[in-house]
Amino acid sequence: MNRQGLLASGERISILLGLALTMVMAMPGYYIVRDNERLVLVCGGVAALVVVSAILWQRASSSVRTDVARSLKRLVLWLLASVVATALWHLVTGQAQFWYQWLPRAMILGLLLHTLYGWWRPAQQ
Repeated sequence: MNRQGLLASGERISILLGLALTMVMAMPGYYIVRDNERLVLVCGGVAALVVVSAILWQRASSSVRTDVARSLKRLVLWLLASVVATALWHLVTGQAQFWYQWLPRAMILGLLLHTLYGWWRPAQQ
């Protein structure tokens, strides 16, 4: 089996970057409540995910890089759909929460849906 095929795939890189973006969206909540320890841990985690994604991008072939662009577009669509759905849910149910409380949950939902879609989608030959 090809080592590069094991290390780099478009879905894997998009999921890593989606996780980093989700962690970034949780940072304002930690900053507002003055939880500096978690804020530092999240910053370190985001930095690690970005470095790993950059290494995978560097090792990726041109076809994998094309797949990354396609996967990132799909990730953005899932994230936007989940943010809109979560915002509508909070408006309909009347739950009073600040944006920094529900936004990370919406991003987690979008990342989860993106991951499940990539997992259930038929493999490309």
